[in-house]
Amino acid sequence: MLNRRDFGRGMAASVGAVTILSPEAALGASAPMASLNVLYPSKEGARFDLAYYRATHIPLAMKVMGAANVILIEGVAMGSAPPAYVMIAHFQFASPEALRAGLANPAIADVRADIAKFTDIKPTVMQGRSA
Repeated sequence: MLNRRDFGRGMAASVGAVTILSPEAALGASAPMASLNVLYPSKEGARFDLAYYRATHIPLAMKVMGAANVILIEGVAMGSAPPAYVMIAHFQFASPEALRAGLANPAIADVRADIAKFTDIKPTVMQGRSA
């Protein structure tokens, strides 16, 4: 019989691989934060250079936007079904004002231009709140 802990571990492994790039993110925020979520849907034959994304694009995006944290969620196959998303980046900001300031930074154009260097997937972008 499968206990709840083993079931949870199995589900986490089946849903996706998670990278937390800040220790504070693992502890959870004490107050709601603004977030910017960038989702790269899976597409057959699409290109996504994960090494470049992690080593170059994410540090550039963090620097330009001034995000407090980022959580990267790498999609993995669930059985024989491909993942719905290749990657989801969940950027957290201290406030809605911090998010607006980050998106208003003129260097955000460099972040957008960098996308073509690691993927040909058009990302979906969603602003939100994380608690």
